[in-house]
Amino acid sequence: MAASPLKSASRAPEIPEYRSPEVAPDGRVTVRYYHPAAREVSCEWDWKNWAPTPMQRDAAGLWSCTTEPLPPDIYEYSLFADGARVIDYQNPSSKNRFAFFAHVPGGRIFEPRGAPHGTVHTHWYRSPVTGGPRRMHVYTPPGYEAGGEPLPALYLLHGAGDDDETWVRTGRMNFIMDNLLAEGRARPTVVVMPDGHILGANWKEDREAKIRAFAEEFHRAVIPEAERLYRIAAGPKLRAMAGLSMGGGQTLAVGMTRPEMFGAFGLFSSGLWPEITPMIEAALPQLRAHAPDPLWIGIGRRDFLYEHCALLRRTLDQGGVQYGCHEDDSTHCWRTWRDYLERFAPLLFRGP
Repeated sequence: MAASPLKSASRAPEIPEYRSPEVAPDGRVTVRYYHPAAREVSCEWDWKNWAPTPMQRDAAGLWSCTTEPLPPDIYEYSLFADGARVIDYQNPSSKNRFAFFAHVPGGRIFEPRGAPHGTVHTHWYRSPVTGGPRRMHVYTPPGYEAGGEPLPALYLLHGAGDDDETWVRTGRMNFIMDNLLAEGRARPTVVVMPDGHILGANWKEDREAKIRAFAEEFHRAVIPEAERLYRIAAGPKLRAMAGLSMGGGQTLAVGMTRPEMFGAFGLFSSGLWPEITPMIEAALPQLRAHAPDPLWIGIGRRDFLYEHCALLRRTLDQGGVQYGCHEDDSTHCWRTWRDYLERFAPLLFRGP
């Protein structure tokens, strides 16, 4: 009598229970990944500038690696199995499908501290450029709903691998602003975070057309929509623009070429791309005349855009444009940009 195929079929091995990531009290972080058939698994961390760390396999096929003790922060990592990028299924905290976060707590500015909280709004509008729906996120400070005087506005732009929600989801800008306000280090501000991707998400392709399209979108839709819907003060002295990486390039091309519209600029891990260089060179006399305060640059010496930033600084120096620069040993990652926002926001709107 033949055996039942249901009884004879081999059972798949049970996946062991495990946690990933697991943060120890001393700040060590252990990342795990289950893949019995993999020959090689590695973890790449932002704090190691994405150098691969080999993971070790146990008898059940569970791979793991543990960091040295890390100071309080939110760290980003990616996993690779046999050369392919894979998903840490145990970790719900991610920027996208393949970038994950491990939080080593410790009272940092981006953590809730019991201070009054502002509100993050999601706003949809119809684009005059694409004709389709577009989205932006807007932060209003604690007490905004009670009414009062119009507030200054910061237009805060994301990077190429992000969207308009990332400054909140990953950058924790709402908690940063809440805590700065509670400490008296910043002025109540409406923060407008538009979607920087237009005409496709690849910033490297057809960059000049994307810059033109975003400039039209920004000036025809983003600023007017924000000022129509929110209690935002009029005039350039109470309007600032800042961005990271791609968003820094957009700040250069879209904002700093129109310095009469803004009182301050922030450039986080950014610099001059070939398409943007002639725009800034042409705008140097206007930048010198309007003297944005501050024109603030933040860059890490291990950032792959360091030379772009060095070119920008030489260009501004040659044009006689005053600026401030914070240079550190950071890499191109969200740990850097959270720090830069904490440094930049208190410099804004300091006049009467």
